[in-house]
Amino acid sequence: MMANGDSKTNERSALLPNHSSESFNASRSESMRRRSSTSANEATKKERFRAIRICYFGMFVSSIVFSITVSSLWPFLQIIDTSAEATFLGWLVASFSIGQLIASPIIGYVANRTDNNKMPLVVSTALIVVANVLYGYVQSINNFGISNKWWLMISRFIMGVGAANSTIMRSYSSAATTLKERTAVMANLSAYQGVGFILGPLIQALFAFLGYPGPIHKPWLYFNIYTAPAFFSVLTAGINLVLFLVAFDDARIIVPSRKSISNSTSNKPLSKVDKNEHRDETKAIVCCLYMFFIAYLTFTNYETIASPLSIDMYAWTKEQSTRDNGYLLGALGCMSVVVLIVTKLLAKRLQDRMLTLIGLVICFLGYFVFLPWGSDYPSIQIATLPFPTMTIGTPSNSSTPLSPTTTADPGDKGCPLDYQWCYYTPRVQLWQYIMASVIITIGFSICNVICYSIFSKKLGDRPQGTMMGIFTSAGSLARAFGPITVGFLYKHWGPRVMMIFMLVFVFTGILSLLFNYPRLYIENEDVNELDDDVNEEDEERNINAVN
Repeated sequence: MMANGDSKTNERSALLPNHSSESFNASRSESMRRRSSTSANEATKKERFRAIRICYFGMFVSSIVFSITVSSLWPFLQIIDTSAEATFLGWLVASFSIGQLIASPIIGYVANRTDNNKMPLVVSTALIVVANVLYGYVQSINNFGISNKWWLMISRFIMGVGAANSTIMRSYSSAATTLKERTAVMANLSAYQGVGFILGPLIQALFAFLGYPGPIHKPWLYFNIYTAPAFFSVLTAGINLVLFLVAFDDARIIVPSRKSISNSTSNKPLSKVDKNEHRDETKAIVCCLYMFFIAYLTFTNYETIASPLSIDMYAWTKEQSTRDNGYLLGALGCMSVVVLIVTKLLAKRLQDRMLTLIGLVICFLGYFVFLPWGSDYPSIQIATLPFPTMTIGTPSNSSTPLSPTTTADPGDKGCPLDYQWCYYTPRVQLWQYIMASVIITIGFSICNVICYSIFSKKLGDRPQGTMMGIFTSAGSLARAFGPITVGFLYKHWGPRVMMIFMLVFVFTGILSLLFNYPRLYIENEDVNELDDDVNEEDEERNINAVN
């Protein structure tokens, strides 16, 4: 019995080392697999973030091509076509955004259908290069077929079509990041876009030393203060094009399990609770689009009106307006970088919806400060009085009436004679102009980042190409609608009516946010921390490099 018992014991004892060895080998195999997987994931992560950093630069380029010529667009337009009016300036500024508005949903849809991000990025960036070459050679075209002002508008429209690549860069960055990575990456995209949008005029101002007609004034090339920014955009967009062609790898993270879950549940009928949640989510997304529209409307309208306002209110020359507004907007761009950093820090303590509300209220205060008050009126341009044609024996009272008219002299300074509001609307003081500029920039910088953050979080893990196209179109619509409307209001009724118009719009944005405030709630990251940890390995295991 003892022997048998010892034999069984020895048999069990003999099995234990074998079992331990198998366990050890399995553990070692799993460890090697994990190390191999981790090594592959780290390599793919480098590819993903290399592509994302290229997108950062691309966002900067696509926004800077819009803003780099805004402060000089009005004086340049008057040089190439002396009959151009402020109303046409509004359409000229808006043409960029109309092109982006039309192209953004289309390019997002194409990228989704073809499952290819690289080719749309290459084509759209090439369009930016071509459009800026056309802009730089507008004077050389010399009214070929149509007026130069229309060639200028065509170039701006093509730039806008090319700048729709921001849609692809947003949707790609969403697909190329894990849940934990996405918030920071999306915030950085918005930051690069916002900084490029604001810093553009500073780069324009750096070319002020060229003056007009500039160092090169030949039929085959006009290089001056107004065309130099276009050639600078050709250089930066060309660099971005090379990066997309050579260094951009369309590496993304694909999570089949989540897709299969969403597909399996999509065929089931929604309950009443699910329908209500879906309706609230839709309202939240629409609210985000409207707030983004308002945010871009506030800064685009300010940037559009800065040049004509400074010429009319303060009797600045065209070169002085281009230079000084460029310096001012450049300083505001540097300030916006600080605001973006502070906003990211505040986002850790305050909810996104609260930060958006703060940003909109700040924009409202900025336009309130902008309102003209007092009894100080702008200087009026010197009139050219036509000499009466008189014949001998003709009474002097039958001569041509002496009516003041505006001159065609490009050096005219002060408020134009044919703007009736110049005679009864007080001047916007220079301190008001600077203070309002600072306040509006702070509000815009906050709203620009946070609106996008809320929108991307509300979309979740669904494919975002088309939706990001719609989101980009909301900002483009603001940049199209705003300059056209503001140009019309400014010409006919002056800055006071224009500022009231903006106050009303920003106030509707505040009301929309307050009405949808509960729907804009975003769960804190610590609530979903467990889900993130559970899905992180699944996400990293399903990294797929798509070429």
